[in-house]
Amino acid sequence: MSPFRRFFVPSAFSAVNPTFPKLHTVKLLRCCFFVFLAFLVSGALAADDIPLPKIVRLYPLGGQRGTSVSLEILGEYLSNVTSVEFDCRDLIWTETLSASAGKLIGTVSIQNQAALGPHMVRVLTLDGPSTSALFNVGQFPSLMEAEADGTPSAGAGSNDRIKSAQLIPSLPVEVQGRLDTAADIDIYAVQVGAGQRWSFDFRSIEYGSAVEAKMTLLDENARPLAFNDDRNDFDETPFLEHTFAKDGIFYIKLDQYRGPRGFNFGLNCAYILRISALPVISCGAPLGARIGKTTRMRLSGTALDNLEKFYLTELRRGEYARMTYPYTMPVQFRADPSGSDQQPRIYGKIASLKPDSLKVDFAIPAGSHAGLWRLWGEGSRGISDGIIVELTDIEEWDEARVPASFSIDHELAINGVIGRPAEEDTYKINAVAGQPLHFWTLAAQLGGPHLDTVLQLRDAMGKTLAENDDVVAGQGTLIGNPDSSLFYTPLHDGPLILAVKDRVGGGGPSYQYRLKVKREKPGFQLFTTPENFTVARGALNEIKVHLIREAGFEGEVTVWFDGLPRGIKPLRGQFRADQRFEPNADGADMIIPEIAFAIQAPESMPPGDYSLQVYGVPAAEKSSSGQQLVQAQNTLIMGPLLDAWNFIRRPLPQISMTVVEPFQARLSTQERSLSLNRGTSATLEVKTEKVPEDSVIQVMNLPAGVTYKVLGRQGDLVTLSLDAASDTAVGTFRLSVQTRVGDRWAATRPFELTISAPQSSTH
Repeated sequence: MSPFRRFFVPSAFSAVNPTFPKLHTVKLLRCCFFVFLAFLVSGALAADDIPLPKIVRLYPLGGQRGTSVSLEILGEYLSNVTSVEFDCRDLIWTETLSASAGKLIGTVSIQNQAALGPHMVRVLTLDGPSTSALFNVGQFPSLMEAEADGTPSAGAGSNDRIKSAQLIPSLPVEVQGRLDTAADIDIYAVQVGAGQRWSFDFRSIEYGSAVEAKMTLLDENARPLAFNDDRNDFDETPFLEHTFAKDGIFYIKLDQYRGPRGFNFGLNCAYILRISALPVISCGAPLGARIGKTTRMRLSGTALDNLEKFYLTELRRGEYARMTYPYTMPVQFRADPSGSDQQPRIYGKIASLKPDSLKVDFAIPAGSHAGLWRLWGEGSRGISDGIIVELTDIEEWDEARVPASFSIDHELAINGVIGRPAEEDTYKINAVAGQPLHFWTLAAQLGGPHLDTVLQLRDAMGKTLAENDDVVAGQGTLIGNPDSSLFYTPLHDGPLILAVKDRVGGGGPSYQYRLKVKREKPGFQLFTTPENFTVARGALNEIKVHLIREAGFEGEVTVWFDGLPRGIKPLRGQFRADQRFEPNADGADMIIPEIAFAIQAPESMPPGDYSLQVYGVPAAEKSSSGQQLVQAQNTLIMGPLLDAWNFIRRPLPQISMTVVEPFQARLSTQERSLSLNRGTSATLEVKTEKVPEDSVIQVMNLPAGVTYKVLGRQGDLVTLSLDAASDTAVGTFRLSVQTRVGDRWAATRPFELTISAPQSSTH
């Protein structure tokens, strides 16, 4: 089974039992899925030996505007780096300090005006581009996690106890840390004054990391003052606000979520702990506004009277934190502005301002881009992240002003709220027989904290005709899409009642939603993998097209490539009607139909990037002038387990093919891990292909105290020994073997070396 079929984890429990607890309560079950699927997919993924460069982790996860940052990029096949590319000119890779297959270290310059938040980054190499990752721009000084002696932490054991807690010398700050290995705990000490209010914001999952944590605030005697695990029902990273009653030193303890089997989130375990006095914008309404009109936004939160101005910025690609397949939110598959000076802003006018609530009027200029925008609040203490809103050029209604009944002649949006527990909002639709209708909600996809909508369509007598809970279900941080999407074609003219409610009967001011209504039939979405599709001149490689069906779409789908470079044969294929997008038999993943297309680059094709266009149409409509034409897209895909989960996804501007010069030299090893006691040796066998016998074999990223030597070569096998001195540091290290052939490096995939202290014997 292709690993790319496991992007979504359906919540079988919520589908069967609507009273099952919300997504954030299923962590024990999720851990079982983690362990099972780690075993299930490991063999399939390990079989692929095509050297496609890949990013596994960035550390630190971000840096402050106006500074330079030493950035470590862990990955695979990075030795042939030529440059590192960001999504705008405000982040610049100024220097490469060291490069190997598994680790790249260099300097990033962050310009003063760089947009706050996550940015896309990838490594460009002679072997093609790497997969993408996220690097975050912050507004406060960065402090690196450190051991007691001030050196960067290598893992667990440095600041995992109160007595060795790392002191944070000044606030506000953004601590750049890692929770390495399952045992790692990080504890920081802060000096605060009586009456001071500080927020502790742990940033990982929606900022490019896989780590999930829990946070405890402790007093000077290490007694708990406050605790948080999940900040809301759909974001499982912790957040705390606290006003301190007295002066003193207090502690912040960060511990991983491990579950009953001790699971940890692997190498992609970096985080940012932002400690600030920023006002907190917790929720807002409405979630949408019409272009060319003025809309009053109502915001709730803490310390809002410290904010002085508000503005909207168009969502950049790195900010689409809730993107799934299928998606119903408006996603822009296009390049970001080249710099922050090119990013449009819409300023608001404050109408009223209180510590816990405010009103801001936004006059949305005609000509503004339709799509998602983020609201920001700025004051003397910094810039606060706000809500995400949708700007449209369609009709916008407030739920209080919706007509008693209405017809659907064009797309429209209704901004509503489930204001009280167990509330149900209903709308009366004048249906026309045979005219297909589509109803969908936007709430969790826009960052809503609690509302898990259910849409229910009833006839005039109250009989349920159709119902939908989730666009695609998901467990916890394995983000599905808890918003709803319902298609229905009426059989008769007459009234229909559409109901919107929360799945578990919740309600309150933060249960805001947008209900979108349109006359359209169900269709499908297409995407391609891999993100970094690369082929050598004269060689062949596969690109896969994946089909995601919307509920109710049943037919065959014809797909084809347009705009292929000269010399590449036309490509066309067809998905069968019985190839369905659906839960797998084990209930722990989704089956996503795919077609693999082989593309051969002609010998004469110049190296470079070539844009590809992939389209699909229902096979029954391929000769129709009104055919439902769908363009395939490409996305960044990252996950905590071998890239197999829908954990982090961001839109990419295009599908592209990178053509590189052929390079046939290869190194590989069957070893995924080696263990050494101090003072002992181990052997390592490396297979070579097209590697001259006089090539120098090197082992990269060895820890201090470990040396290697080549014992010999027999045919295509090279045998090496690794020797650990008696004082070698204990821990786990990531190594690779590489050799230079001509102007390029051939390298193995990284593997782990674990150094242990020998157990003392007792007699």
